[in-house]
Amino acid sequence: MSTAASVLDPKAGTHFTGKIFVTPHALDRVAQHFGVERSAAPMWVMDRLRKSSLVDPEVIGEDNIPRRLFVYQRVAYIVAQHEDTVVTVYPQENAPEDVRSNVGKVLLRALKTAQRIEKRELRRLTIEKAELNVRRAELELRKLQTNLVMLQRKIDDELTLIAAEIKRVDSEMFVAKREKSSLAKGICAYVM
Repeated sequence: MSTAASVLDPKAGTHFTGKIFVTPHALDRVAQHFGVERSAAPMWVMDRLRKSSLVDPEVIGEDNIPRRLFVYQRVAYIVAQHEDTVVTVYPQENAPEDVRSNVGKVLLRALKTAQRIEKRELRRLTIEKAELNVRRAELELRKLQTNLVMLQRKIDDELTLIAAEIKRVDSEMFVAKREKSSLAKGICAYVM
């Protein structure tokens, strides 16, 4: 289940556990819109509907009859109000302009927030790495200046610890960049 589905419907993928009926009209629409053979259409609908998210428990169509609206992978499923009967199925690739605009604003805010967090984290980690590099340089200088073997071993141990810390900082920098990049890539799914 995707994160978007869980935000929209925490019970996504669990609404249909029993028998699902599919009307002839819905089967015709599956064949028409998705190129599925009519004989395979019932299973096609049932498999996808079992993974769907409830968008709205009461939508009305041109006949003014209330029905439930489910969605899975940009396919809308109109299901009878009180029984598990699929009335119709259609692709829903585009949204009205006001919905796209509002979603765009939310996505832009999320991206800007992620960019600020990334910038702040990278700055903090860059400073930490620079401080570690300064400490490493100081230790290397001390090691060159001493002839005592015991002190050189102690410095080598400290240098090993600093190398591990630098590796950790580099890893945290990668994670900070990756989190923002993943969000930015995910937003692509919503840009029309």
